[in-house]
Amino acid sequence: MAKIGEHKAEFHGKHFGKNVSVIIEKGKDKNPKTDKYDIYNEEKEGTVTVFFDEVKSFQSNGATKYLANIPISLLSEVIDSKIADEGGFGEMFDKCVANGKVWEIVRMIRNGNSEKTIECYAEDLNIPEAVIKKAYEVIENAKSQEA
Repeated sequence: MAKIGEHKAEFHGKHFGKNVSVIIEKGKDKNPKTDKYDIYNEEKEGTVTVFFDEVKSFQSNGATKYLANIPISLLSEVIDSKIADEGGFGEMFDKCVANGKVWEIVRMIRNGNSEKTIECYAEDLNIPEAVIKKAYEVIENAKSQEA
């Protein structure tokens, strides 16, 4: 799920059942009044910040914590390499994305979500029918291996 604004874009999802957010925003300057970096500056490099709802830490105040701040130029390199398919990276990346969607659906099936719920979820996120079928195959294969 994405939320795109003038100064930043937020992407939210799940990884191993935990909430994950990736925020991409323009560069910022420190605000002398608030002492926070909350003034967007078109001349500065933007950042990519990865947030998890659960990060192992010695502090537990319930706050969402970030895992990393990544220079936006690094994300640009990833995108360029994917598009150019350098060394098969684009193909590998697409396969990883497809597998991630399959396992998202597998988790939903294992959590007892109805077929209708899964279909609606897939439709909302433009997940192809083939991905849903693959997820059910994964479940069936796991059952046959248990037997």
